[in-house]
Amino acid sequence: MSEGDIRIDGQVKISFGPGKMQAFVEVTAPVGEGVACSKEKVMKALEEAGVVHNISIQAIEAALQEKNWNDKILVASGTDAVTGEDGRLIVKFPLPKERIGPKVDEKGNANYYDLGLIHNVKAGELLVEKIPPTEGTPGTDVTGKEIPPKKGKDYRLPRGKNTVADEEELKLYAACDGHVNIIDGKVIVDSVLTIAQDIDFGTGNVDFTGDIIIIGNVTTGFKVKAAGDIQVNGFIEGAEITAGGNIVVKGGITTGIKGFVKAEKNIFARFAENSRVEAGGDVMIAEAIMQSYVKAGGSVKVSERRAAIVGGVIQASYLIEAKVLGSQLATQTTVEVGINPYYREEYQQLLKRGNEKRKQLDALNHNLQVFQRSGISTENLPDSKRLALIKMLDEFKTIRQELAAMDDRIKFLEEEFERVQAARVRALEIAYPGVRISIGHAIYIVNDPIKYSEFILEEGEVRLTSLR
Repeated sequence: MSEGDIRIDGQVKISFGPGKMQAFVEVTAPVGEGVACSKEKVMKALEEAGVVHNISIQAIEAALQEKNWNDKILVASGTDAVTGEDGRLIVKFPLPKERIGPKVDEKGNANYYDLGLIHNVKAGELLVEKIPPTEGTPGTDVTGKEIPPKKGKDYRLPRGKNTVADEEELKLYAACDGHVNIIDGKVIVDSVLTIAQDIDFGTGNVDFTGDIIIIGNVTTGFKVKAAGDIQVNGFIEGAEITAGGNIVVKGGITTGIKGFVKAEKNIFARFAENSRVEAGGDVMIAEAIMQSYVKAGGSVKVSERRAAIVGGVIQASYLIEAKVLGSQLATQTTVEVGINPYYREEYQQLLKRGNEKRKQLDALNHNLQVFQRSGISTENLPDSKRLALIKMLDEFKTIRQELAAMDDRIKFLEEEFERVQAARVRALEIAYPGVRISIGHAIYIVNDPIKYSEFILEEGEVRLTSLR
């Protein structure tokens, strides 16, 4: 039998790649009088094999036209699943690497007192926001079967001490006021800030919304401010210390003329020398107050060892007490009780402001009287002058109201000044010459050493009574 008598049509063979993500066609050549494969035959073979997705007609036609017999031709490709985007954590506060370092001003000068070590947050402040991962996009193999995507990587909120998440676990908030930090991958908020070193160029100034514990000293030129209490285990030297609560200094205080120590509540220290110390409550000193300005809304007491007050000005509302007042050298020492020193300052400021307001009121009253005497009706005034007149009347009314409020406050303070009967000064051992004692508006000058004495107010005068 000759080849011309043989008749074998071209055949189609379908095969798949891994996971049926590819479909291949292999076409054999016709033999003898056999018929070559047509596109329709190939398509039918693909259909019978279940290939329905992303078929390349162009690849089939090219293979048939170029007679790529017995070649494995890629004619269909699946669509890969797209992995979802990973979740993200967006930190809403500046990270240490972003904030720590001397601040540089517009002129390029670096401020080594402000290093940005502390970042304060308030309770309820957003710290971290989580962007959830996406589910991804499904893929399809060449048979049309869906391929599930891989979800993006998820991250949990880095919840640490004093933080709280919302119900959806998408936002992390501060649970209290404090300093936010990242420790071992967790976001924490410390309501008590412990600084295990001196406050110096290694720390910069400190401003904190909670309590501060300083293991070392606070050195000259630096500032420490806390909304709560401040405890200094060392000394305060030429620094500015401000607390919304109490201040405890286990060493002593030597602020000099540029520094100060101020507390809304009480101040406790071993000694104060050449310092400015102010407390809304009591000032309690262990050993001595020397050449200092001390102001207390409550009492001032020096209680241990020598327990002396020597030099300076000491002001308190109710009581000033020490073993020794002044010195054998007749050091000028002023102690004042009976009038809250903060009230005294406020009273003087009110009197000054009141005088200024009355001058403004007199000037406005004069201008208004001039207009009234002119007999001009407001209806005949130009708009600009009418508006100026209205503004003048409003200002006149406002100043009168302010003066009335000031007068009420002045009256209250004057009544407080009269309540000085319980105020007293105590020298538990001795008061030396050079000591000036004020109780309310009454004054007593110590001219000779006085032992074991208490100074009180009787019938408008300072009287001396014995403590023995």
